[in-house]
Amino acid sequence: MATNRLLPHAIVFGTPKSGTTTLCGALMRHPDIYMYPKKETHFFNDLFTKRDMSWYKGLFTDAPDGALLMEGTPDYSMSHCVDRTLERIATHIPDVKLILMVRNPVDRIESHYIQMLSNTRTEISIDQALEKWPEIVETSDYGAIVETLRQYFSEDQLLVLFLEDYKSDKSTVHAQTLEFLEVDASRIPLETVNTQKALHKREDQGVDCALLARLRRWKHYDRINMLMPSWIIALGKRTLRSPLKVPTKLPPATRARLEAEFNPKWAQFQEEFR
Repeated sequence: MATNRLLPHAIVFGTPKSGTTTLCGALMRHPDIYMYPKKETHFFNDLFTKRDMSWYKGLFTDAPDGALLMEGTPDYSMSHCVDRTLERIATHIPDVKLILMVRNPVDRIESHYIQMLSNTRTEISIDQALEKWPEIVETSDYGAIVETLRQYFSEDQLLVLFLEDYKSDKSTVHAQTLEFLEVDASRIPLETVNTQKALHKREDQGVDCALLARLRRWKHYDRINMLMPSWIIALGKRTLRSPLKVPTKLPPATRARLEAEFNPKWAQFQEEFR
């Protein structure tokens, strides 16, 4: 049962491009859960040294009394910041529950590449990107992420979900998630609600113009963005973003190399957690 406080009881902390937006959208609609509406706060990775705990707590002030508070920031699990991010979370919310959502590691790398181009306003080839941003590849080493997590949290604070299972049987994954969160699963079947559309579909990705990139760094951007009607947000994206003009598929040789690296790790990870 949730208690009244202004810090999350649970966080969907990873991994990028593994279905976390859809999961958070479903959880958002459960009457006993208050999910931060814009999903990604980026507090414990990008904003921790720029804003304070009072700002973070302020994100949850609209939560109803007794609600289970949640947020979802899949970038928390990215390899270049996961250690310090989990240490910060453990320091400030030691009793938090963490959900790690994963998928086929090579497919995740391919999808993450497109997201990185969109986030950085840079258009470079996949092979160049993997060299420039090694975290795109390293974040698919799910075993390493779990080992880092075990340094700060107990086993019963972690739930591992697989996108492949979520696609094939949402009801089972929803029930598993609500049981982990200790939320009444009988109140509403999550798979029957109108979950929010994915915020980061591959076909919608583009490159921010300089103005939009600057606006995103404004400290009030998230709050203002949250109040905007969806049609204004869609219009802004069409106006202030340019479509990507680079191939979005891994070259066969690159895919083969990554599969040789990750397939054994993926098999071992599934054996332990799936």
